[in-house]
Amino acid sequence: MELLKIQNIEKYYGTRSSLTKAIDDISFTVDKGEFVAIMGASGSGKTTLLNCISTIDTVTAGKIFLEGTDVTELKGENLNKFRRDKLGFIFQDFNLLDTASSSRISTCSTP
Repeated sequence: MELLKIQNIEKYYGTRSSLTKAIDDISFTVDKGEFVAIMGASGSGKTTLLNCISTIDTVTAGKIFLEGTDVTELKGENLNKFRRDKLGFIFQDFNLLDTASSSRISTCSTP
């Protein structure tokens, strides 16, 4: 079963005179049960790709399907509902709670 399908996605930043191609025509699929590693040099677009797949950022062109839903077409409340029901986020930076000290942050575990 196809879990993720990336079709010819592109992500550009800047203006016509100063265009940066962060993602340039990438396509791939991930089936249920597969493990995937995204590797590349610094600045090669890995985080941008993950941000687009997770709907944190939008693509300039192309389509992203998660469990058959075209997330590039979702807007507003439909996007919020999809994120709530289907996605989870783990950020690579630890500055999400920069105003809280470590003594004020509690952890929980599940059996």
